[in-house]
Amino acid sequence: MNHSYRIAAVGCCLAVSVCQSNTSFAASEASSSSSVTLYGIIDTGVEFLNNASATKGQTHDVTRLTSGNLSGSRWGLTGTEDLGGGAKTFFRLESGFNVDSGALLQGGREFGRLAYVGLSDTTYGSLSLGRQGGLFLDWMSLYNPLGNAVYAIKMQDPAFSDRLDNTVRYEHHFGPVTALVQYSLGYDNVTYGAQPAGDTRNARVIEAGLRYKSGPLSAAIAYDQKNGGSTSPTAAHTTKAGGYEGNVDRRIGVGVRYALASTDLFGGYRYLNSKAIHLSTLSTGPVEATSLYWLGATYHASAALNLSSTAMYQNFYGTSRDPWSFQVDADYFLSKRTDLYLNLAYALNRNGSNLGLNGFGTDVVAGKNQVGLMAGIRHTF
Repeated sequence: MNHSYRIAAVGCCLAVSVCQSNTSFAASEASSSSSVTLYGIIDTGVEFLNNASATKGQTHDVTRLTSGNLSGSRWGLTGTEDLGGGAKTFFRLESGFNVDSGALLQGGREFGRLAYVGLSDTTYGSLSLGRQGGLFLDWMSLYNPLGNAVYAIKMQDPAFSDRLDNTVRYEHHFGPVTALVQYSLGYDNVTYGAQPAGDTRNARVIEAGLRYKSGPLSAAIAYDQKNGGSTSPTAAHTTKAGGYEGNVDRRIGVGVRYALASTDLFGGYRYLNSKAIHLSTLSTGPVEATSLYWLGATYHASAALNLSSTAMYQNFYGTSRDPWSFQVDADYFLSKRTDLYLNLAYALNRNGSNLGLNGFGTDVVAGKNQVGLMAGIRHTF
C-alpha cells in the first residue's frame, strides 16, 4: 500500500507541474497580445462622360460601369503585436481590384495598394519597409473634400495617388506635430524592373513632410522628389531621341483643413518643377513648371447626408493651357457601412489643354470641355 501511495503522489506532482507550465505559457501568450483584422471596400457605379472620344472628327459620349469612384475597391489584412515597453510590430497587406471584372489593379500586383511591415516605439517613432503610399497620397490628398476619389485632386496630378515600391519610412509624433521622411530605392518594379547594379538614381524617390493636427485645424507641408527610370520616361517631354533618358520631378505641397460646426473647409497649393535629365551625365533639358490651387468644402447637412464641392485651377507656366475643374457631390449613408453617392464634375479646357475628369489625356478630346456624372454605391467591411 505504501508503494501505491508513493506512485500516486508522484503522479499528482507531475500533474501539478504540467498545469503550472501550461498556465505560465498561457500568461506569456496573453502578455504579448496580437491582432489581425480583415477589412475592405467595394465601390462601384455608373459613369457618364461627354467629349470622351473622337472618330472622324466627331466627339462621342460614353456610359459605362466603373469601380473605385469615391474609394478604390480593395481588401486587406492589418495586424499588430505588442512587444512590451511601448514597442510593437505592425503590418499591412492591401489588394486593389476592379469590381466590374474582378481583375487586380496597380499593375497586376497581388497586394498593389500596400504591402509593408514595421516596428514602432512610443519614444523613438516608427520604421516601416515595403510598398507604401507617397506623401501626396497619404497626406496631401486629404486636404480636399473627396480625398482620393476619381473626380478629385488626382485628376489634376497623378502624384496624389502615388504608391512606392521598395520604400523605407520613418515617422515620429511630437505632440500635435507629425514628422515623416521616406526613401524609395525604386518606386515601380512593374514598369522599371529591378534596379541595375550600382545605380543610385533611376526611379528613386525622396519625401519629407510635417503635419499639424489640433482641435478643428489640420495642416501639412510635403516635399517630393521623384527620378524617372531609364527604360520608361515619366514625362511626355522627355525622350531618348533628344538625348534625355529620364526626368526629375520636384513637388512641394501645402494643405489646410478647418472644421466648423457643420462645415469642413479645405484649401491647398502644389508647385511642380519637372526637368528632363540625361541620367548618365546629369545634364538637363526642357523644364516644365506648374502651380495647382484648390478650394473646397463639405457641408454635413444631417447625420446621413454630406454635400461637397471643389474648385481646382492649374497654371502651366509658359503656356496658355491652364485648365479648371469643378465638382459637386452628394453622399447619403444608408448605414455606417453603406452609402449612395452622386458626383457631378466639369473640366474646363483652354487652348488645347487635355484635362479629362479621369486625368490628363484620359478619355477626353484635347481642347474640349467635359461633363461627367457618377452614381454609385459603396460598402465597407
